[in-house]
Formats: sequence, structure tokens, C-alpha cells
Amino acid sequence: MSRLVRAAGLVSIGTLVSRVLGLGRDAVRGTLLGARWLSDAVDVAFKVPNLLRDLFAEGAFSGAFVPTFTVVRERDGDAAAFTVLNRVLSTLAVYVGGLVVLLVVFAPALVRAIAAPSFVQSGYFELTVRLVRILSPFLLFISLAAAAMGALNVFGRFFVPALSPAVQNALLVCGGLFVYTIAGGGREAALPWALLLLCGGLLQFVIQLPALYREGWRPGFTPDLLLRAPETRQIVQRMVPVAGGLAAAHVSVLINTRLATGDEGGASNLYYAFRLVHLPVGLVGVAVGTALLAHASREAARGNTAGLRARFGEGLGVGLALAVPACAGLLALGEPLARLLFLWGEIMTAQEVAEIGRTIRYYAPAAVFFCLVKVCVPVFYAQGRVRIPVVASLVGVAMNLACALSLHPSLRWNGLALAVGVGQAANLAVLLWAARRMLGGPAAGLAARLGKIVLASAACGGVAFGLAGVLPGGAGVAERLLRGLVPVAAGAAAYFLAGRLLRSTEILALSRIGRRASFDEGAGRS
Repeated sequence: MSRLVRAAGLVSIGTLVSRVLGLGRDAVRGTLLGARWLSDAVDVAFKVPNLLRDLFAEGAFSGAFVPTFTVVRERDGDAAAFTVLNRVLSTLAVYVGGLVVLLVVFAPALVRAIAAPSFVQSGYFELTVRLVRILSPFLLFISLAAAAMGALNVFGRFFVPALSPAVQNALLVCGGLFVYTIAGGGREAALPWALLLLCGGLLQFVIQLPALYREGWRPGFTPDLLLRAPETRQIVQRMVPVAGGLAAAHVSVLINTRLATGDEGGASNLYYAFRLVHLPVGLVGVAVGTALLAHASREAARGNTAGLRARFGEGLGVGLALAVPACAGLLALGEPLARLLFLWGEIMTAQEVAEIGRTIRYYAPAAVFFCLVKVCVPVFYAQGRVRIPVVASLVGVAMNLACALSLHPSLRWNGLALAVGVGQAANLAVLLWAARRMLGGPAAGLAARLGKIVLASAACGGVAFGLAGVLPGGAGVAERLLRGLVPVAAGAAAYFLAGRLLRSTEILALSRIGRRASFDEGAGRS
């Protein structure tokens, strides 16, 4: 088994723990906040730091920082690399900290810009402004956590960084249940929930520091405020075009948010549905993309184009083998999964949960395209070709906006969910076209491999859907557990059996990960 698959497996295991806890977090959130204006208020408030998070943390920054950090480590050694890390952490603390202050000051204007007029007039405007001010420092904490995660990945440490979001989710589950026992659900729960989110962001950074310390890192405050250091300058130069593309993508997100908040519960439906879609995106796209960025950056630093092409082809195969059956499962089990996760307490009604189930089905195709985009983009970042993902993102944004504006009048927020998938499909098409030209056919034989995966996924979805249809569908906990979990297990078994019969290389490789993957994090090192 290659180092890429092993590393992706480690990230997937850590991400799986985080995502399972994340589903528990969202179940607790639904119990506390429901799916109406109150939940919309929390979603709008968190949207502000979360959008900027893509620029300063998981998006533009990570793609620029990891290749630069890798080159310094390969060329000058660990001590020089940790000097760069301290410089980057210190610079982030100053600049992102200043941005946090601006978010706090201009919170009222931001809420008016993001939300529809009907939401602003709903009586939740002041609460949303308070929540924005509480949650703004989350941006700083998660940016620092992203830098620590990138450094650990370069050192071959994938499991602890992937597990760090689980700490936040565990805090939210335990803390949310405590809030529910003390105050119950409703408006009184919104501020405690925001404080728990903030503390969770800080913990994501702190939990990684012991692993960094063991690698030889020692803290030091050395900000490069004028960007004179060549490494800092290179990171910023790589970030700027990516940030421009992400900014365009965020225009699409903001327009979708404004449209969704025109209907009570619209933003909440999209949030809850996307959390289930985000499960395979995290397990597949983020896991494979994180591992691929570290490995591709190493191959690019050594000038090994053949190795880079091989890693990319492997990443695409693994991504398809995991993302396509996940889409089939979401299409088949949208409503049973929504009932299992969100029909708790007295805040969320059965009708609201059924609406979330329908939205999941509209969102499901986006899971495949999200995952594969996250697999493709690191190959370009590793070589410093950041403009190609920007162009692809802009094409996706244009398609997303066109579909959202045309589908929203008839399908409401479900049209927005469908438009997201169309936009990501366009984004992926551009990336695959550019990768083929850049690497000389990295996707050779992909159509035949995809055909086997699609057939196996059809078996997965068919078995899951058929079994969910014959199992009892009551509102009791036992019935919901039975109808929500048993079809998932049966569908997974059908997928791997079909993959074995079809002799799918990717599915057979996945079936061996659990038996052969080592939990030795040092295994990924060169």
C-alpha cells in the first residue's frame, strides 16, 4: 500500500471520529436551536468568520504554506522550517487579530449585508450581531490551527491534526447537552452555544502543540509585518490569486445565504443538510487532499513529475471509490438519516426534519464534486500553479449563481442546494482538463475505473433504499436507529461485494486499508 493511501487512511480515521462527533454536535444543535429563525441567526453569525476561514486557514493559506514549508525543510532542515513556522504564526496573530477587531466593530453592517430584509426584520437582528462579535475570534484560532496542521502534515504526522476538530465537536456535544439540561432549548441556548464554538476553535490549535513540540518546534514571537522574509513573501504571493478566487466563490455563498434567509428555516435546512453531505467531503476530499498536498509538495520540490502524476492518479481513484457510494447512500437515505439525527427534543418538528431529508437529496450529487475538487487542487498548489484553481473556481461560481437564481423561485432553498452541485461539477471539469494538459494524462483509464465504481455504488444505493423501505418507520428511538443505521451497513456490504465481483482496483484497495494500514504516523515520512 502506498504512503499516500496510508496517509489518507490516517486522516480519514481521524476525520471519521471528528465527523461522527460532528453529527452528534448537529443533533444537539437541532435540539437546542430548532430549524427556524433562531437557528438561522446562529448560521448567519457563524457564516462571517467561517467564510474568512477559507482564506486564512483551510483554503488559500494552507495551499500556499505547505509547499513553502516543505521546500525550506528539504533545503535547510528542520530548524529553519520551524523558524518559518514561528514567523507565520506570529504574522497571522497580528494581521488576523486586527481583522477580528474590524469584524467586531462592523458586525451590524455585516449582518445587514448577508441576510435578507425579512430576516433583519424578524426580531433576531440584535442577537445575530451579538453572536458575530462572540464568534469573530474563531477566525484567529482556526488560522493558527491550520498552520500547525500544515507543519505536522509535512513531518508525516496526519492523525493528530485530523483528530483536532474532534476535540471541538466533543466539547460542543458535551457542553450542548449540559446547556440543554440547565436551560433547555430556545433563545437562551444561543449565546452559550456560540461560546462553546469559540472555545472549540481554540482547542483545535492547542491540541496540536504537543505533537509539534515533540518534532522539535519551540514557540517564538517573530512577526514579519513588512513581509521582508522571502518565505513569508512567497506564501503571500501564492495566497493572493487563490484568495481572489475564493472571494469570488464567497460572493456566491453570500448570495445563496441572502436568498435562503428570505424563507424562515431556509438557511437552517441548508446547514443541516450540508452537514450530512460534508461527512463524505471530510472523510474523502479533505483526507485525500491533505495527504496528497504533503506528498505532491515533496515530489514537486524534488522535480519528480512522474511521481506527481502517479500520486494524482491514485488520489483520484481513491476519491471516486469513496465519494460515489457516499452520494448513492445520501440519495437513498436522506430522510431516514435526517430523522435519526434531528428528531430529538421538542424544538424540531417531524415536518421540519422531513424537509431536511428532501434537501439532503438535492445536495447529494455535490458530495462527489466537492470531494474530487479537493483532490485535484493540491496538485496545482504543490507546483505553485495557483491561478488554475482560481480560474476553475470562477467558472464554478458563475455556474452556481446562474443555477441558483434560476432555480430558487421554483425550488426555494432546494434549488440552491442543487445549484451548488452544478457549480462544483463545472469547477472539477476545468481542473481535470488542466491537470491532463499539465501532467500528460493523469486520469488515464479513469472512465473504465469509474464505470465499475458507479455500478458498485448503484448496488449500494439500491440495497440501502430497498431495506429502508421495508423497515419500520416509527418515531421511536429504536425504529429510527434501525431504519437509519442498518441500511447504511447493508449498503456498504453490497458495495464492497460488488467491487470484488467487478474486480475494481480502488474498491479492493479500500477493503484492505483496515487490515494493512499502520497507525505509526512516522510511516509517512521520507
